[in-house]
Amino acid sequence: MTAKNKGFTLIELLVVIAIIAVLMAILMPALNIAREQARGITCMADQRNLALAYRMYADSNGGIICGGFASTGLVHGIPPWVAPPLSKAVLGSTQVTGAAITLQHRFNGIMAGALYPYNKDVKSYHCPGDNRLQRGTSLGSGAEYRIYRSYSLSDYMQGTRSNDEKNLDSFKSPSLKMLFVEEIYDGAAGHYNHDGWSYSPWSQTMWDPLGLFHNDACTFSFMDGHAERKKWEDKRTIIYFRNRLDPQAIPKGQVHNPPNPDLTWLDEHYPGLTRQKP
Repeated sequence: MTAKNKGFTLIELLVVIAIIAVLMAILMPALNIAREQARGITCMADQRNLALAYRMYADSNGGIICGGFASTGLVHGIPPWVAPPLSKAVLGSTQVTGAAITLQHRFNGIMAGALYPYNKDVKSYHCPGDNRLQRGTSLGSGAEYRIYRSYSLSDYMQGTRSNDEKNLDSFKSPSLKMLFVEEIYDGAAGHYNHDGWSYSPWSQTMWDPLGLFHNDACTFSFMDGHAERKKWEDKRTIIYFRNRLDPQAIPKGQVHNPPNPDLTWLDEHYPGLTRQKP
């Protein structure tokens, strides 16, 4: 064979390309799963850091917890764990809204919060699988919808009203009671994860959607400082969390029948009983 005849034929090249395409089709799902598992490990570490910061704040204040909602200042003398996007990293500074919001404004809100002195890594307030930072939300893709903070406390942990739980030591079975959740906020205000994660325990109904960032799973931290990954089991949960306006989603407040095992799990780990267990 002469030198000019050496090399691959067009057919051979097409066969090689086809083999590579088949291998990629086989490997990509496994690689995506591995990537999300790695992100889940990072997220669980973030959750543990936030839970430990929450506990350290309470330990430094006689067991009294900080405010569970994002606010721009003290509420009845109680500082919030985190603030909305602010012009400066100080409580009481101007809240920034709309298209003027920058990532630094979001960082300022984190740094102004009561937990920041106990956890000064702003990256640990963001789940690496939370793509709202790049894509925005169902409300839009502008800067105002590019939410950074992925975690919220449940609304039961508001801690500022007269009848709210105020002392962390008052909770029994801390290893079973959730603190921070991954929340996919998509409400009308839209600029950050507002207030707390709203839920109605022991009612078999859903309200605010939770995360699907880790192969249809969500991470939670608990009052004793540990974190867990919860894989959603029921397709009704996944449909609702992807888009609660989806025609296939059970409307918020509507009872799940038959019972949804994911809601049962949330019931058992919710920090308080706003409704009585049947």
